[in-house]
Amino acid sequence: MSKIQFDDFYLFSFLNDEDLDRLKQISVKKKFEKDSILFYKGDEPVYLHLLVKGIAKLYVHDHKENEVIIHNLIAPSLIAEIVNYEDTKFPANCSFEVPSEVILINYKQFKEEFLSKPEISMFFIKSLTKKIKALEGFINYNISSSSIEKIAKFLYENESNLSTLKQVKIAQILNITPETFSRKVAKLKQEGIIKNEKGKISILDYKRLKDYIVN
Repeated sequence: MSKIQFDDFYLFSFLNDEDLDRLKQISVKKKFEKDSILFYKGDEPVYLHLLVKGIAKLYVHDHKENEVIIHNLIAPSLIAEIVNYEDTKFPANCSFEVPSEVILINYKQFKEEFLSKPEISMFFIKSLTKKIKALEGFINYNISSSSIEKIAKFLYENESNLSTLKQVKIAQILNITPETFSRKVAKLKQEGIIKNEKGKISILDYKRLKDYIVN
């Protein structure tokens, strides 16, 4: 377990100091290695999970035991909070794409002490609405955007995770073939916009990279 900092509760910054301190008391922060499991499909929710560092993956297996990714969550974000709110079992497994940190909030105490607060209820609603909008945006973006636009947007918005993400994983997240991803990355490198050494991408020219992003 790791020490919790108040900055970890960035998403709850609307709470007063007393409530934030109490939230800290009923929470623990845990580090997870890449591919570690947070929970399995069918588990009962004990904690409200707040991803404060890294990338989490929600997934299931089809009848042939192939992995089917439902959603990739990038910190900061709540993980599957609808399960807590509706008191149901987790509908999918959750693991981590990169080394990550999660705050585990005792949900029984959270529900008793915080859920009746109007601002907390609104927070849940906004979080769920944000994810619905993100899903809509993801669908629209994948339909209307070129592969290089998708790559530029991901690189620009997720620079802190680039050193720990394999390129084949980024391609998978973006629903692009590894071959297409490699070609577009080579183009960005040739233009001097990014550096790509030993499979690790770093951004050299933010302005020109952003020019590739339509919205």
